[in-house]
Amino acid sequence: MSLFNQDTIQRLDKRIATKIDDGDLIVELSPIIKNNLKFAPRPYQEEAFTHFNYYINNPRLRAKPTQVLFHMATGSGKTLVMAGTMLELYKMGYRNFIFFVNTDTIIRKTKENFLNPNSTKYLFKEQINIDGVNVNITEVESFESTNSDDISILFSTIQGLHTKLNAPRENSITFDDFLNKEVVLISDEAHHINTLTKKKLSKGEKENFNSWEYTVGRILRSNVNNIMMEFTATLDLNHPNIASKYADKLLYDYSLAKFREDGYSKEVQTNQVDYQPIQRAIVAVLISQFKKKIFASKGILAKPVVMFKSKTTTESAEMEKAFIDEIRNLTVTKLENLIKLDNAILDKAIAYFKELNISSQGLIDEIKEDFSEDKIVSVNSKNDSDEKQITINTLEDNNNEIRAVFAVDKLNEGWDVLNLYDIVRLYDTRDATGNKPGKTTVAEAQLIGRGARYYPFQLEENQELDKRKYDNDLENIMRFCETLHYHCSHNPRYITELNNALRQIGMFPEEKVEVDLILKDEFKETALYKSGFIFLNKKVKNNPKTLLEYQEPTIVKKHTYALKTNRSAQTVILDNNRVKQNTVQANYANKHLFSVWDKTIIQKGLNKIPFYHFNNIKKFFPSVKSMNDFITNEKYFGGIIVEVTGLQKDTNNLSANQKLEIVISVATKIANEISTKFGDYRGTKSFYREPLRKYFKNKKLAFSVNQNATAETGKPTMRNDIPQEYFVDLNKADWYAYNENYGSSEEKFLVKYFHDNIEDLKERFKNIYLLRNERFFKLYRFSDAKATEPDFVLYMTDKNSDDEVIYQLFIEPKGDHLLYNDEWKEQFLQEIEKEAVIELYESQQYKLIGMPFYNKINREDIFEDKLNSL
Repeated sequence: MSLFNQDTIQRLDKRIATKIDDGDLIVELSPIIKNNLKFAPRPYQEEAFTHFNYYINNPRLRAKPTQVLFHMATGSGKTLVMAGTMLELYKMGYRNFIFFVNTDTIIRKTKENFLNPNSTKYLFKEQINIDGVNVNITEVESFESTNSDDISILFSTIQGLHTKLNAPRENSITFDDFLNKEVVLISDEAHHINTLTKKKLSKGEKENFNSWEYTVGRILRSNVNNIMMEFTATLDLNHPNIASKYADKLLYDYSLAKFREDGYSKEVQTNQVDYQPIQRAIVAVLISQFKKKIFASKGILAKPVVMFKSKTTTESAEMEKAFIDEIRNLTVTKLENLIKLDNAILDKAIAYFKELNISSQGLIDEIKEDFSEDKIVSVNSKNDSDEKQITINTLEDNNNEIRAVFAVDKLNEGWDVLNLYDIVRLYDTRDATGNKPGKTTVAEAQLIGRGARYYPFQLEENQELDKRKYDNDLENIMRFCETLHYHCSHNPRYITELNNALRQIGMFPEEKVEVDLILKDEFKETALYKSGFIFLNKKVKNNPKTLLEYQEPTIVKKHTYALKTNRSAQTVILDNNRVKQNTVQANYANKHLFSVWDKTIIQKGLNKIPFYHFNNIKKFFPSVKSMNDFITNEKYFGGIIVEVTGLQKDTNNLSANQKLEIVISVATKIANEISTKFGDYRGTKSFYREPLRKYFKNKKLAFSVNQNATAETGKPTMRNDIPQEYFVDLNKADWYAYNENYGSSEEKFLVKYFHDNIEDLKERFKNIYLLRNERFFKLYRFSDAKATEPDFVLYMTDKNSDDEVIYQLFIEPKGDHLLYNDEWKEQFLQEIEKEAVIELYESQQYKLIGMPFYNKINREDIFEDKLNSL
């Protein structure tokens, strides 16, 4: 029976999200995950882990047996979330896991993620260590004889699991395996199960559904503590049956639309090529080579892949042969005839090749080498080898030379690829009915969503590796390296249907309006622009060898530890009024100093925890001379005091084993504390002088066309229909550096505030200039280098000082809904005034100040008080 009433109770994921929004639940990673996963989780994955830990450890909320669903976009890293939750569950005592999915293909891929440390897709660190125990991940066929320290995983298809359990063979898993065992079931691509929930079932479908429900349900119900975690990217939550089924089970929801909006996917563009399919394929090859050259010009060795999609395996084989022949027989004449096509993307590619002085013959030679027969793979057979599956799922690897993939539908699921940049549709048919996209078109849209995973790269240290960087820099050539092109014939009706299908899954690019943000000519004549500076800090590795500001983490010296007493109490009921109990010995507490314990015991305890390998200790504590120094020095472990509670006889005389357990417990807490709070990066407290004109430039911006008529973002201040509360004639505002303000309502209120108060400011300051930061610069929080981009920077020179005192104020307007969520930014900005260290320049003095958030209704008085205090 469902724990919640769908009509009256909010959906589970939304209930937990409300806890986070209200500040009752903090999004954070546990040390278990941080210390044992090879890849740092993204912010939304941290949210998923927070949702999971809150639910699984909340007895008032958690239903038992437990069934939860993670609904997360294709490419968002569901498998990493699986890996992290497995670690959390291991700490809770779970050891036995069943991973089941619809196809063998996904099983092969997942085994690489979980079992093969040599794979680039392996998700765990070299050694998993949980509370001092080295943990191995082992594949098993049953849970009959497993190692109690291992994570044991049984991999199976849904159909295979049902068959194994209902027609058991020797050494295979049986239902008896689940008696008196706690098991975690992990269902990947769970939408296959739930397609049956959506409709009236045929007799065959009903039998399949019942058999699956029976098998998995019987496993889940065999122990009250069992857990089933379902993962999918394509669950139809708008369908009433599915919405009802998962109201109390949907633990985390991260849609493809949100994934794309957050910048974790490539952008998608259709490229309509009115050529025969084989010529369309060569156009895609040229554009793929264009992207490869752009990457190379930035020093990045990338290998863009092209996928050629056919309707049938026969057609795919024919097209593969035709493609190989066409590449082999490509001539200058054929190429020059091909590029006569009126196609904007192709034109840019050809122009770029000419810029690089690549001749037509030189380009042909490159293509013949890069797209030779040995660098092409076909993925159409049901009997594809494991080796081919590994090849197709490691296309990003440097030693994988594949540039072209021919397929029909074998890659629609379970294909992890980041460097797919072009998909070529080699057929021209449509299957829409009315205005509704057909099954083929929907599948094509889903393939585009899978192919749109972002290829991580970084040109500057302050860029985020795995997010789009050039959405608001429309003329930057690197935008092509953030775009997946879908090449198809020119068919307006099909494009409309495809766009509808893309819109359904959240991949349709929003309609955008382009605007130009231009520095005023008069501002470019000022001394500030010509020779002035902006002071910025840097994101740096938290490395004592290179960071002068480095401070060793503090080791907590006082700890408590409770011994197991193995006591029991007996209560005898004599009558309704009197209860007689036997006497139970009270707990005693004794303090023990690590400094007087045998050093070999402490060394043995530390050896069990990878954090305390000496090379890692030196990373955090550069002044440590040796492990002996670390163990005996009062600054480190030599200063630790543990208050041990338990029976008096035990706390007085600890055995060597008890001491070892205490060392492991205390050392684990300290390691977790340091690794959780002491990040890999920090922001420097030194602020470095940079020429202002290097950062603030003219820029072409793109804004989504907002359906909300009252939203201000993307709309100019100087427009005819602007509400007067926002209006400022910026042409007359000599203190405003740009020609326009396309900011949000709060950003327009801020500019209006300065407009209304500029004369008062001019009584105390001169050379006042407000500059809009359109992603021109970032600041980095001192503690962990978390980046923020203040919306404005204000320059003012003190009128009343004998010296030239220049103020540089970082200003951040905030809407009501962000005042709480972005509180960390305000705290960091306000640290700048006290902590920032700047280099002096000639006779000038600079004062760097981070201002309190500006909010017209709730914070304007606080902002104004700070401004007036300068």
